[in-house]
Amino acid sequence: MESYTLFGDAFFQEPSLENAHQLVSYLEKGMAEKLVIPAITLYTVPDLPCNPLALYAKSRAPGGIYALAGLRRSLTREGNAGMAAQARDLIAAGFDGFKLICKPNVRRSFRFAINDPMFDEFYAEAEKFSRPVLFHVGDPASFWQKDKVPSWAVRNGWYYGEDADIPSCEAFYEETLDVLRRYPALPVTFAHFFFMADKLDQVPSLLESYPRVCLDVTPGAEMYAAFSEQRDKARELFAAYGDRFLFGTDNAGCQGPARKNNLRKSRETITLMRRFFETGDTFDGFGYRLRGLALDEKTLCALYNQNFLRVLGKKPAPVDPRRAAALCEEYRNLITGDEPFAESTIRLLEELRDIFMVRKGHDFEKP
Repeated sequence: MESYTLFGDAFFQEPSLENAHQLVSYLEKGMAEKLVIPAITLYTVPDLPCNPLALYAKSRAPGGIYALAGLRRSLTREGNAGMAAQARDLIAAGFDGFKLICKPNVRRSFRFAINDPMFDEFYAEAEKFSRPVLFHVGDPASFWQKDKVPSWAVRNGWYYGEDADIPSCEAFYEETLDVLRRYPALPVTFAHFFFMADKLDQVPSLLESYPRVCLDVTPGAEMYAAFSEQRDKARELFAAYGDRFLFGTDNAGCQGPARKNNLRKSRETITLMRRFFETGDTFDGFGYRLRGLALDEKTLCALYNQNFLRVLGKKPAPVDPRRAAALCEEYRNLITGDEPFAESTIRLLEELRDIFMVRKGHDFEKP
């Protein structure tokens, strides 16, 4: 079970139909039985097609793709009203849950804390109806430390130690734990192991306190180095809490024009991860010298398959083409025309709207 985004180039995040087609090809090439698309929709114009594209991809691979909707957010408090209603509309259109991105660099523009009261109605709604939430909170602690932050993170604007606009690493955890204390049954999966791979002693307390919290093993390269350094402790943790970890890759759709080597690179990532979890080999991976965990078959089955199906359900929700078309129109009407990438985004949203309108009245879930 894989985890993908619909973003294009890392520095020019403009989605396309080709991204969705690339995702479908993962299933067609037998790289996974099912996959989930976390559609990150924030507040910039190029973000707006991500939710409709996720629904489009679902329609192209009946029964094979789950989609987690990005909540559309505003940079103003007034613009963030009605999040529960927005969530209900997204579920009705065919989403299986939600993806929230609270990466620290986002806080430079989106200034609201994770536990801001404006989110409460959404958290309450997700808890009440058991809507799965994939939550990226924070980043590796080293990204706040000038002597430890990787150079590639600095190049991406992910050094936070001297940025007064960004809270401390500890503050992100405190904001999130406050949400969990108030919504203890919220079905949350924290991306990248909640950046706790170097804090394995603290993981059991988190999982015991909040029985619906899971962690995914999507790289974060530093995660695998930390697991290797604490190999025995990591193996014990996976054995003891094997029903709380989900497999994910961060493999993405094609960047810009369709890239012929994209499937190859994705296979390499999956192969590397499987080698780490299935064998005790010592090998180079993710820029580190790693030693695999050699997990037992029961734990591996839970990690690769069973936990995913328990959290997301055995079948993806069906797409409602009428509501999907309405979503495209709603997002298209948010664009005034003078924003960066407005023309191409409008064109894509209108193309998706027309596709859904043609399919209106037809069952997407039939091959």
